[in-house]
Amino acid sequence: MQEKAILETRPVLRKAIEEVYTSLSARRSTMVVADLGCSSGPNTLGFVSEVIGAVRSCTRKSEEERRAVEVQFFLNDLPGNDFNLVFRSLEQLENLGGKDTPPYYVAGLPRSYYRKLFPSRSVHFFHSSYSLMWRSKVPEELSSCTHLNEGNIYIGKTTPPMVIKLFQEQFKKDFELFLTLRFKELVSGGRMLLTFLGRKNEEMMTHGEVGTLYELVAESLLSLVLKVRDMLTKATMSCFLFK
Repeated sequence: MQEKAILETRPVLRKAIEEVYTSLSARRSTMVVADLGCSSGPNTLGFVSEVIGAVRSCTRKSEEERRAVEVQFFLNDLPGNDFNLVFRSLEQLENLGGKDTPPYYVAGLPRSYYRKLFPSRSVHFFHSSYSLMWRSKVPEELSSCTHLNEGNIYIGKTTPPMVIKLFQEQFKKDFELFLTLRFKELVSGGRMLLTFLGRKNEEMMTHGEVGTLYELVAESLLSLVLKVRDMLTKATMSCFLFK
C-alpha cells in the first residue's frame, strides 16, 4: 500500500523537487531533504531514488546554467527503527544513474517527529508517507483506564463514542504540533509532501480499510493472549500436581 502511494504521488513529488531546485540561488547549492517515518524497508530507498531522479532531471534541464546541486538526506524514525538495515541497503543505490547522478549523502535521525528535529529554516523538502496516522501517545484517559476500548487497539466497530472523541482530540494535538515544528524548520520556499491513511467521513469512522486493518490486528493479539494464558494456566496446574 505504501509503495502504491509513493507511485501515485510521484508527479507531485517531482513537481515539488523541481520548485525547490528552482528556488536555490547559488550556482552550487545543497538541498536538504528529510523523510519522516522512513521505516527500514524497500520503500525507504524508493523515496531516495525518486528524489535523486527528480534532481537529475532538473540538472539536465538547466545544463546551460551548469548549476550543480548536492542532496543531503535525513532519514528519520523512532530509535527502535532498524537503521543498520537501511544503511546496508544503500549499496543498492551506488549505480543509480551514472555520471550525471547528483552527489548525495544519507544520514539517520532517530527521534520522534513530534519533537524538534532540525535547526530553524534548514530543510528544503519534508516527506512523510503512511506515518502520520500514528499517534504520539495513547490518550491519558485510556492509559489510566478512565475509559475503556475493550477488544480494540484503535477505533473499531465496538469502540465507544467517547473513546473515538479522545483519539480525534489526540490527532488534532499531534498534527498541529507536527505542522508547527515543521514550519519553523522549513526554509522559505520549501515544500512538504505528506501522505497518510484517513477516513472519508463520519460513517467511515468505524469501517473501511483502516478500521478493518486494526480490527484484524486486535483479533490476532487477543488470540495470542488467550493462548499464552491457557499455557500458563496448564503450567501452573502441572506444577501444583507435581508438588
